[in-house]
Amino acid sequence: MLEQDLRGFKCPQQFIQFKLTLRQALATAQPIKFTLLVDQPTQDMERFLLKNHYPYKLDQQRGLLIVELNRV
Repeated sequence: MLEQDLRGFKCPQQFIQFKLTLRQALATAQPIKFTLLVDQPTQDMERFLLKNHYPYKLDQQRGLLIVELNRV
């Protein structure tokens, strides 16, 4: 599982890092665990994941976004 800590980034850099890590995970077909700040909006990320049909789990209390990838 790839892990990416996005807590040090502010928007829009957080979303850019999210997409770069997602692209890397797609190349290796690994699930990803993103660590986010709870107060940072994840709406852009969720919208992107829904639009592209990526299954994910969001735990806002712990600040985790887990994306499951099953395709290459």
